[in-house]
Amino acid sequence: MQHLLYASEHYQEFTLAIDEEYKHLFVQENYNRLFGKQEKDFCFQISNQQGVLSINSSYYIGVDWIEKERVALYIEPKLNSENQVNFLSMLIESLEAPENIDHLDGLFDVNFEESWIVIPQHKDLLSPLLIAQFLKLLKRIVKKGLKKSYYTVTKSLNAKVKGKILVSNQIKKNILQNRKTTNICEYQEYGFNFLENQFLKTVLSFVKKYLSESDILFSPFQKRQLNEILDYCMPAFTSVDLLKDKWLEPKVRNNVFFRDYKDAVRIGGFILKKFSYNINKLSATSSLTPPFWIDMSRLFELYVFGKLRTLFPTRNDLTYHDRYRGGKETDILIRAKNFEGVVDCKYKPRYLKNDPSLEDKRQLAGYTRLKSVYEKLNKTHNEVINGLIIFSSQECEQQFEHGDLYSIPINEYIGFFKLGIALPELEKR
Repeated sequence: MQHLLYASEHYQEFTLAIDEEYKHLFVQENYNRLFGKQEKDFCFQISNQQGVLSINSSYYIGVDWIEKERVALYIEPKLNSENQVNFLSMLIESLEAPENIDHLDGLFDVNFEESWIVIPQHKDLLSPLLIAQFLKLLKRIVKKGLKKSYYTVTKSLNAKVKGKILVSNQIKKNILQNRKTTNICEYQEYGFNFLENQFLKTVLSFVKKYLSESDILFSPFQKRQLNEILDYCMPAFTSVDLLKDKWLEPKVRNNVFFRDYKDAVRIGGFILKKFSYNINKLSATSSLTPPFWIDMSRLFELYVFGKLRTLFPTRNDLTYHDRYRGGKETDILIRAKNFEGVVDCKYKPRYLKNDPSLEDKRQLAGYTRLKSVYEKLNKTHNEVINGLIIFSSQECEQQFEHGDLYSIPINEYIGFFKLGIALPELEKR
């Protein structure tokens, strides 16, 4: 029988006493899990000392096995002892910035090959994440226009031949039945009704069913937002059939004009696997989920970028994750005239009352002294480039204005500033 432990996300140690009847399930002194292919970033680290678990949960939320098939750990988003981060609102809002859709890689890690874990349906974090990403990607595809391609059609034609006659089928279904003027033909057509679009429509049908039945995972506002996207996308697939073989996932080649297709098919494949291709599983009170982890620090970056995009709507005024020699990578560059600066996003509420750590300040200092950054910001080397650390804190506002960006200096540093932003909270039910 599976035993599910609960812990809270947020960079601080969490202790949990093991009930006597479950102590025998924990056979190791230490447990840990890396995020994806990272070598340093741990989703959790656990020390087991005399029946007390010390859990360091870092900046990841999700669920995974501690002892396979016996004990799983579920880490939920937390702001403090009473409030939870509404990570779905963060994602939906951040994806209003079109560029963010191109930076979803690395946001989450799912292991479909591992044994699945039973969790309460209202604790399902993965499904809403996948649904929101898929709909946002599909909206962008539909806005540009669906891709066309050649596809094979098999059809009975009356008194004419197109393509090639399927001899075996023709004999069985027409000649032996004395239908002398009907021919079963196979031919190529050019249009929307090909495999990739059929796959997307099939996923869309699952999403529609999911949204109609899942009231506990979405707020009314979120459901309204996602249903508006659904209603926008559905008419584009009117002439597209559902997949006959739901296990058939198309292999999408990179295409510079239709680059969103590859990501949409990948996320769509995750959705179908999540529900095991069985739409009836959506109504269960409990949910089976593969082990997965969501990187909240990465989501916070996307959320901040979305907020800054509302202040700087011109595309070149703001860039996300510019890369430089030696593996250096800035979070956000503000390139708008009179507001130039380097922004580092830190998912660390403690920065409201404390200066950022020396390590974070050194990191920001390194970015603001890069020659490449000076070139991008069109600055001379004798000018000081502003550095801004934006951190999460519920004691701050959810919005900020241009004048707020460089209003709170960091002590002892010239041109360094910090700014807090509140995150959306999950409504209490």
